[in-house]
Formats: sequence, C-alpha cells, structure tokens
Amino acid sequence: MENNKELNYTSLLSEQSNKVIVAFHGWQGNKDSFLPLAKNSLFKNYNWFLLEGPYMVGNNPKRRTWSYEIEPDVFEYEEPKGLIYNFFRKKIFNNYQSKNVYVIGFSLGALVCYEFICTMEEPLGAIFPISGFSRNNINLNKNQKNTPIIIGHGSDDEIVLPEKSMEAYQLLRKQNANVRIVSYSGGHRISNTMINEILNRIKLD
Repeated sequence: MENNKELNYTSLLSEQSNKVIVAFHGWQGNKDSFLPLAKNSLFKNYNWFLLEGPYMVGNNPKRRTWSYEIEPDVFEYEEPKGLIYNFFRKKIFNNYQSKNVYVIGFSLGALVCYEFICTMEEPLGAIFPISGFSRNNINLNKNQKNTPIIIGHGSDDEIVLPEKSMEAYQLLRKQNANVRIVSYSGGHRISNTMINEILNRIKLD
C-alpha cells in the first residue's frame, strides 16, 4: 500500500483570473482525466488543479482511486481526507480566496465532494458533484450553507444510477443546503449541459 504524504496533481495556471477550479477524477482515472475539459477554450482563462487519487488500482500507476479497502466492504476515509485537506491548505487557500474556489468531482470524485469538500470550513464558490453517489452520511458544514452545490447526472447512466444523485440531493436538502440537481440526456459522462452549468456559475461570481 502506498503512503503518499502529498497528492500528485497537474496545474494549468492563468494570469487572467483569480479563480481556480479543483477537479477530482473518477474510479481508475488519474490527473489527466480532466485535462480535455481544462484545456477547453471556454475554460482557458481559469486556473486549474487536476488532482490524482493517492492509491493505485491493480498496481497500475495510471489507474488511481481515492480510498482503499481495509477489509471486505470497509474502506479507509480518514487518510485521504487528511491528504486532501493538506493540499487545499497549502496549495489552494494560501493562494486563492475560498469564494473563488470551485470544485468538480466526477463519479467517485463526486463522493469526495460529498464526503469531504462539503465538510470544509472555508465557504467555496461552488461544488459540482457529477454522476456520483454518497454513503448516506453527508455532513454539510454550516459555512457551506450558502455555497451553490450543483449536482449533475445523465438520465441514461447505467454505471452509477441517477437515483444515487437524487439521494445525495435529498440529504443535502434536509440540511437546507443551496443545492439543485441537473438531469441531462446521456450516460456516465459530463455533458455539454453540465459544462455550461459550471461555466455560467463561475461567470456569475
């Protein structure tokens, strides 16, 4: 088992913006998974940090994940939370105002948004969990009550069913979160509809 002290990442930095997008890939992805979106001309003037899961899948360094199994159906969460928190403290909040920080998580990366990003004390610009799921225990920090949380999910997703995002939505609604859910046609992917949602939210601030 690896024991990384810091997360690996790719950064794309722009002098034209003080806003930053932090992206968490899905199961078996890596820090290059969000590269096409980060290089999209619509987002070229924003700063990006593309994070990489600290644990390998099947001893393949290009296939990464955000947790590991301690025993059957029991996963480690505190260690990756600590790594993520340290990254934000050192690389993000030391360089950007928290309200100018936007977080995208796809699939398993959306679970990272629910499990950790929603619990952070620093109020963020927005959180975008996409095609993901929660473990039914989202603990929204009171400082994130006004943070826009925009959940996206494809109506034809057969890998993570759309009902999983609806469950997370309901959990957040019960905590009076500023949350809404966007359904779009298609499967397990980030659609143009969701890309526009992200872009429009960032432009509003």
